[in-house]
Amino acid sequence: MRTKLFFAFILIILLALFSNVVFESLIIGDFKEFIKGTGEDHIYWILASIERSFKSNQWDRVLLTESLHWGIMLGFEAYIEDTSDKRVLSSAEVISSMNPNMLKRMNSLLKLPSGKGEFIWYPLYVEGEEIGKLYIRPLERLGLTPLKEEIFRKRGREFLFISFLIAGGGALLLALLFTLFLSNPIRRLTIAAEKIAKGDLTAQGPPAHKVSILKYKDEIERLTETFNYMAEALRREDALREHLTSNIAHELRTPLTVIRGNLEGIEDGVITDTPAVVSSINSEIQRLISLVEGIEDVTRAEASFFKKGTPEEINLRDFVESVVQGMKKIVEEKGLFIKADGPSIVIRTYPEKLHIILKNLLTNAYKFTSFGGITVNWNRAKHDGNAGFFISVEDTGKGVEREEISKIFERFYKDKNSDGRGLGLAIVKELTEIMGGKVEVESDFHQGSKFTLLF
Repeated sequence: MRTKLFFAFILIILLALFSNVVFESLIIGDFKEFIKGTGEDHIYWILASIERSFKSNQWDRVLLTESLHWGIMLGFEAYIEDTSDKRVLSSAEVISSMNPNMLKRMNSLLKLPSGKGEFIWYPLYVEGEEIGKLYIRPLERLGLTPLKEEIFRKRGREFLFISFLIAGGGALLLALLFTLFLSNPIRRLTIAAEKIAKGDLTAQGPPAHKVSILKYKDEIERLTETFNYMAEALRREDALREHLTSNIAHELRTPLTVIRGNLEGIEDGVITDTPAVVSSINSEIQRLISLVEGIEDVTRAEASFFKKGTPEEINLRDFVESVVQGMKKIVEEKGLFIKADGPSIVIRTYPEKLHIILKNLLTNAYKFTSFGGITVNWNRAKHDGNAGFFISVEDTGKGVEREEISKIFERFYKDKNSDGRGLGLAIVKELTEIMGGKVEVESDFHQGSKFTLLF
């Protein structure tokens, strides 16, 4: 990519050079055409003046002399022939009749008496009848006029050369900058992708620029962010696979061992209390089903992480009340109350993930509360110095012992009196952190717990 970018800008430089050459050619050509057109206009003025000097079928020598004098001043040597090809008057004769002062001034402007190049002739007409011919050619100019014309041509070339240096130098500088600042992050992303392909899941994309002039992220930054999210998803998936494999093997071993032991006891005739054995086996099967359900919960939570999603604007009160309403029936059947209290505020969040989090907190509170009930509060709040919101779930349940609080968010952790799967709070913590928030716990043993989500 770096080479392609560099050659692309080289092509731009060559195009700029070509356009400058073409532009210079057009400008100089237009200037020459302007000079030529001005000269032709002067010739037609001289023709009109000479034709005016022919009166009553004869030439007015005074007017004709003035016309040729004017032609000399305009930079032309000329002579006139009548219809019989007889020369009537020439610029050389007019020059010889000039007074010395006039001649001196004319010599400072023009190289007299002869012009340069071949004479070009033009027919002379009066009232539609040809009266003769005008032969004319340019005189070589002296003084400032030709110098100014040459300066204009030179300045035009210098301007185009400088503009090419600016455009070409700018394009070359941009080529280097784009090569460094655009291709480098992509090259580092490629290296990181190759490492992940080889099994190194610790690889990360290049860090974001420390100084950002624009508030929005460019395509490279968004690509890097998406790549890092993908890498994190792969790391989590790999860790989940290892963790689940280890825990599932451990959790399956005990119930399967009990089931096998009971079945072998029945086969050998050692165990005769069949109903008790069936009850024991059924209990262990329920334990296996519970474990599978726990794995399904983790899978759904992880699926929510792997699917990055798009933040949406929601009314937090409507959202919380809908989740609470879904739990209300089973909570009240247990003889507990559940209430939601908070203002109507609009927030921007990930509704799918927030629903899983809140549902797990309510389910956890329901399981460990025998009397009283559950209260859900929310409002605006600051988190890490930024404007955000909080949601708290408070119950009147049995609470958590102080030394156990640091462990309750570990997967498959549960205290000795719990019949749960030890996954709910782990899912809550992981999804909350994925959303850029954190969980705080306040609990007194036998007096209840309060879980607060800060986003």
